[in-house]
Amino acid sequence: MTFREKEVTIQSKGALKGTLSIPENSEEKAPAILIISGSGKLDRNGKVNKRIDLKLYGQIAEYLTTLGFINLRYDKRGVAASEGDFLSTGLWDLVDDAQTAVQFLKGLPEVDPEKVIVLGHSEGCTIGTAVAVREELGGLVLLSGAVERLSEATKRQRDIAKEDIIHAKGFQGQLLRLLGVQNKVEKQAQKYIDKVMNSAKDVIKVSLIKTNAKWMREHFSYDVREDLAKVICPVLAITGERDIQANPEVLKDLPLFVKGDAEFHVVENMGHSCKYISHTSTMLTVKKDIIAESKLPIHPELEKLLENWLQGHFVSNSQKESVIS
Repeated sequence: MTFREKEVTIQSKGALKGTLSIPENSEEKAPAILIISGSGKLDRNGKVNKRIDLKLYGQIAEYLTTLGFINLRYDKRGVAASEGDFLSTGLWDLVDDAQTAVQFLKGLPEVDPEKVIVLGHSEGCTIGTAVAVREELGGLVLLSGAVERLSEATKRQRDIAKEDIIHAKGFQGQLLRLLGVQNKVEKQAQKYIDKVMNSAKDVIKVSLIKTNAKWMREHFSYDVREDLAKVICPVLAITGERDIQANPEVLKDLPLFVKGDAEFHVVENMGHSCKYISHTSTMLTVKKDIIAESKLPIHPELEKLLENWLQGHFVSNSQKESVIS
């Protein structure tokens, strides 16, 4: 299916730049999906810098258009072409921006305002869940980060890192253990967390490096499960079996919180970047592995799960025939 893309500006507290993708055969009023990226300085396509470019959100956007869905992805506040200061941006600033982006989609003449869906990846799951109880949505898709607080995710990551150091082979492993790094991981993390949580500034320096303290404090104070219990739109949650950044085990709790239509899947051989991987990364190799995974397409099972759920909830039989033809 052919589609057109255009640059758009979403006027939140500052101007957010985004890309709107519209299938050529889109009906006058069609469903639309807002893509919310993960944490860090990822741009609307998943690029951090020349070396780290996940390409994930651009790939998701292109796939969604082949299914006949209008979609919007944007640079977060203070990232790439969008205005604002990244380090002083908090969680609730990001939620406000995402809600404004949903309202932007609802106001487009091509979009059915009752069928606007939010698709969040990683931190985007938390932001998307918060938006879902503050703005009426048609649906919510949570990739690689559902049913989990940031404090829980980072604690699991530290536990994995400790085990990875204990079992690391070769000179690197021997050196790390000789230095006792495995015994310092939690202590150093707690020192960092305490400094951030006891601060009142938006940005503080930790070991001479500026950190977004407001963002972390707001995340640690927010229990995403409380908002999941208030979500009334259909929810789809998917995490990879090999994800070491988001815990796939917690997905089974989704129906305990979401009172309505809730579906979840753990995809075999999928990591945090939603690509097919044949081995699980360690905290020592994850950065290198993510760079390598950027060259891969979206995991085919993830594509199928998205297609089945989206078409089952938002596409009529006549529209399905139109997409197929």
